[in-house]
Amino acid sequence: MGTSETFEETQRFGQPWIWLLIGAVGIVSVIASAGVGLVIVVAIAALFWLVRLTTEVREDGVYVRFAPFHRSFREIRFDEIESCEVTEFDLLTYGGIGIRWTPSTIAYMTARGRGVELQRDGEKSVVIGSQRADELVAEIDGRL
Repeated sequence: MGTSETFEETQRFGQPWIWLLIGAVGIVSVIASAGVGLVIVVAIAALFWLVRLTTEVREDGVYVRFAPFHRSFREIRFDEIESCEVTEFDLLTYGGIGIRWTPSTIAYMTARGRGVELQRDGEKSVVIGSQRADELVAEIDGRL
């Protein structure tokens, strides 16, 4: 963690079911001698391996980066945040994992479970999945 960060968390897609599914499709592709299918499976596996959700609390706001889709961090300044709270969600809440949009929310998540919801005045709320949701809320609340 750098000197300007007070909180940092990086998450990856670590669910066994994802890797089992990718492996099963890969085995079927090899058995069926589908070279193109195997290349696609390897590319998908590489993408899942590269994906990282990084959340940082810095002096001026909360920063979120869902690499490799975001080249740089998305900033949510503290003066934009009305409130924050721990939230529980499952995969059906936002329709899956990854970067999800609803009419009222943008969500970043690598798994179901807990996260932090940031309410913003006149803007969509932001939900950030976190394995350390209580710590993240405490860090943000200390800045509001």
